[in-house]
Amino acid sequence: MSEREPDKYVYRSPDYKEYQCIIYEPGVVTRIILNRPRYMNAIGHPTLGELGHAFERAGADPQCKVIVVSGAGSCFSAGDDTIGHTPQSAPMLADGTTPEELVRDYGSESAAWRAYNQEHEYLTHDMWEEKIRLIPKPTIAMVHSYAMFMGFGLANTMDVIFASEDALFLSGGVVWELGIRKSLEIAFEHRFLTIGECLETRLVNRVYPTFEILEKETLAYAYRVSENPLLGNWGTVTAKIRAQEMRESGGYADWNRGRRSYEERQYNQTGVPVGDRNRQRYEGRGMARAPRALANLKRKLEFEGAPVPAQVLGALAKAAARDDKAFWQKALSQDWRDKRSIENAAAHAKVYEETIRQEEAIRREEKAKRLGA
Repeated sequence: MSEREPDKYVYRSPDYKEYQCIIYEPGVVTRIILNRPRYMNAIGHPTLGELGHAFERAGADPQCKVIVVSGAGSCFSAGDDTIGHTPQSAPMLADGTTPEELVRDYGSESAAWRAYNQEHEYLTHDMWEEKIRLIPKPTIAMVHSYAMFMGFGLANTMDVIFASEDALFLSGGVVWELGIRKSLEIAFEHRFLTIGECLETRLVNRVYPTFEILEKETLAYAYRVSENPLLGNWGTVTAKIRAQEMRESGGYADWNRGRRSYEERQYNQTGVPVGDRNRQRYEGRGMARAPRALANLKRKLEFEGAPVPAQVLGALAKAAARDDKAFWQKALSQDWRDKRSIENAAAHAKVYEETIRQEEAIRREEKAKRLGA
């Protein structure tokens, strides 16, 4: 089958009769609830498509005055629905087109990923920056437990963030709202932000002791805002325009363009040795990005003599009990993938193993030198 290039991209929202990944509760305070608790509200393209449709629907609803987004189940969101994790994992499209169907339609895995990445660019950047962020109504993120990667991005796109004391935030990159120094500190250490840091840096507006109190107080605030006679559509639009002008005057637009360019280079991993690429795939036993960030937070808190939250210890124990290496081997060897992709994944794993052997040999040599000295 010959390979077909994706057409010039224009996103077309599916015609949703009902939502599968979110709960939409219309009203003066409209609630949009991530509803994949089995998968810790992982966000793939089907969820992003529904979110975009729901926000646009709420924005156009004259009854709706305020929008509150939250997550059902144990957390706000565990982030990106990456390859092989759930039935909706990448590269499934927003309309439910499966990886198998993409490969069949476009003729190869690489062409299927190009089609997916075109949609991904819209759903994770254009839609958030040019539509959701600019909806002419106040938006509130109600965050409990984990807000990771894309879940962090969703919460951070809202105008206001209220959180519970157990909330832990993980961005996976530099965050404009944290400032340069703090962003680099977190990025270099690769760890979760504690709720105290979120308050200190003003990433979060308010913190409440439990989810129940968080929900009660968030909705109470939302209803008070909805009843503010001085706000209205014009007042909201004006406030949002002023906020966007503050971002622009502070260099947000230039940073945002630079972020996309940097992420493209990072995605291609130019100049990164093969043995160092995606190390978390091969190290196994809970060493993926999120468990690493939890372990790094644990080490920081222990060094400072601060208590380590029970949820962190529990999550690390669960991560240590599973085999991430076996999971990645299965995810990267799915039937729809090209034979060459599967062979490359296996080859990279072998290169990684050789890299580890070399690193261990160097450590043994250095240790022998220290003992000899």
